[in-house]
Amino acid sequence: MLRLRDAAVTVLCVAVLTPLLVLSAAATGFGPRHWSGVRLAGLQLPFLDAAPTSSGTRAQDLDTVTDELVAMSYRGWTAAYSVAGDRVQLETTRLDFSLFSTLGSRFGGDTVGVVYSPLTPPVAPDPPGDGPAAETTWQRTNPIGTWFTLLFGFPWQLGTVLLLTALGWTLVLRRRRATEKLFNIPL
Repeated sequence: MLRLRDAAVTVLCVAVLTPLLVLSAAATGFGPRHWSGVRLAGLQLPFLDAAPTSSGTRAQDLDTVTDELVAMSYRGWTAAYSVAGDRVQLETTRLDFSLFSTLGSRFGGDTVGVVYSPLTPPVAPDPPGDGPAAETTWQRTNPIGTWFTLLFGFPWQLGTVLLLTALGWTLVLRRRRATEKLFNIPL
């Protein structure tokens, strides 16, 4: 029973700490890199605006990136703008592997960055005519897919959490063995 509890604690720690580490790195400006090479350049929330601001100049690839987004029918993006260094930042309400892999293979990590903005309202809440109905918040933000991408898509942060978890369990097991020897109690 003790091993089952330990395994559950380990899985829970990795499942919570990895996305938090990725988001905190993006919020502080470190820009964690997805395995495709594209950076998560910022995090935009109502109480925390850690997203890069527009540079006032037009990046060379801004139209190309926007056309690619329209062609791949990715519906989660809300804005694309230029920042310093001739880079394009894409603001999106959801994160998924298809977005990162398409942007990474088409433009590389030095041209495009992604800003995660989960609470941005829909651009067109009620489309006119008999078009598709407006997406719900759940459909627009895709929290499960975003969590999955944050958990497995950023290798440096995942590796850091796994290393810290292994180190933590090593210390816990050493303490258990020391307690067992000290009190002569089998655990």
